[in-house]
Amino acid sequence: MKPLNWRELDVRIYAVCVSLFISAIAFQFPYVNRPNDDAYTYIRTAEIFLSDGFAAAFQHYTWASYAILIAIVSKLGMGLFTAAYVIDSIWYALIVFVFISIVKEAQPSRLVLVLAAVVVLVHPQLNEYRRFIIRDSGFWALSLLALWQYLLYARTGSVKFAVGFCSALLIATTLRPEALFYLAATPFALLFDPRVERDESQRRFLILASLVAAIGLLVLIGLMMSWINVFALLIEFVSRYKPFLVNTFSPEPAEAAAMGNVLFGEYAAAYSQEYIAIFMAAGLLMILLANLYNSISGPFLLILIYGVIQKQMRMTRAVAMPLLVFLLVNGLVLLSFLIITRYLSGRYAILFSLMLALFVPQIIAYYLQNKTESKRRLASILVGIFLAYCAVDSYVSFGDYKAYVYDAAAWIQDNDDRSSNLLTNNNAIGYRSGKVTDYDKITRNLTSEEILQTEVGDLIAVEMTYAMTQLLTTPAISARLEPIVAFPNAEDQRVVIFRRTIR
Repeated sequence: MKPLNWRELDVRIYAVCVSLFISAIAFQFPYVNRPNDDAYTYIRTAEIFLSDGFAAAFQHYTWASYAILIAIVSKLGMGLFTAAYVIDSIWYALIVFVFISIVKEAQPSRLVLVLAAVVVLVHPQLNEYRRFIIRDSGFWALSLLALWQYLLYARTGSVKFAVGFCSALLIATTLRPEALFYLAATPFALLFDPRVERDESQRRFLILASLVAAIGLLVLIGLMMSWINVFALLIEFVSRYKPFLVNTFSPEPAEAAAMGNVLFGEYAAAYSQEYIAIFMAAGLLMILLANLYNSISGPFLLILIYGVIQKQMRMTRAVAMPLLVFLLVNGLVLLSFLIITRYLSGRYAILFSLMLALFVPQIIAYYLQNKTESKRRLASILVGIFLAYCAVDSYVSFGDYKAYVYDAAAWIQDNDDRSSNLLTNNNAIGYRSGKVTDYDKITRNLTSEEILQTEVGDLIAVEMTYAMTQLLTTPAISARLEPIVAFPNAEDQRVVIFRRTIR
């Protein structure tokens, strides 16, 4: 038997193993960063699926597919949170594998592939979400997989890769609906592929476009047969968000006046109020640019700027065109979401940053290879320091240690009378205490009405935000609450547990 030559193994195998190892380590320290608030929505939906089935799960949460997957995996004999961590570990391993595969399609140099593995493993913004329980990680993985399958189809013309492209994005649609835009737009990049004659590129485009249309029609028929009125859902979606869109640029006179006074002051508002729409548009654009900057991360942006200066931001047209389509679609989705909702989460721009990060390995390789022998060692050290900094930025948390949240939940379990109820503004406490059924609906700040509606003897566990501190110091509230214990300690009161005393 021929001995295994580790040097000949695919770089992707090593990278996937490292990714799985990193995920395993990260999930061993849940106290460092407690689960994100969205996690409790998925976990609660998974519980509902296990107890009441599909219909109840989708009634509780519109995009329940990720939660249902968590529930199904949990049947292998693990808890729901553990199942979610296992799924997300697989998603990240897939991201790593496919990212390197896409780079391989553009530039198959072993140095570039090794750098691609390191780059995706230390991508700051991407890996900050590694501890999160979110459906977005699956969307990123499947979108990258679709792009890779598209590149293979464009290079070989094999229909199996066209099916892979459509299947990946179709599954991604169950996680985030914008996958449909990538499914509809990407095939047009085939018309600009310079590797084949125009007739052949048109033939391949028609095959892929027909496949997309056929799959779309089958899905539509399937939904209609399941008594899901797609058109009614679209009308409901438009009607729900139309007021936000209108009010952003054409607010009601009273709202425009109030907004003008806040933005410009009472005197200046008389002269500047008519420019509120321009002010809002410019502000939203700045939010978009700041969000894109955060998703790319400062270190990677420096590399990309260096690549532009050195004219190394280039790929073959066959690879560059679908990348451009993904960038444009993601940019339009971000802009639309921002205009409609007036806010933007950093994770919505991760796919955009991953498309740009595909250039980073070849730029670093260019930097290393274009140094004289005497300077190459210093260049390698500088690159190593740079990538180490990115790794620290990705995996080392500089936030507060969150053990006090779990300590508070444990105290409630050990010391509470089971006949009493619990009111809290913290999802983790509500979930771990076992006393809040709808722990996924817990809001960040409690209201005075919620506190006053509790019964004598009930516990109120409060994470002390500024708003909560202000509320709890009002006489009407403080007179009815008895502080019992604070976490992590009496001097540093991050969570305070009260008991309701009088009506």
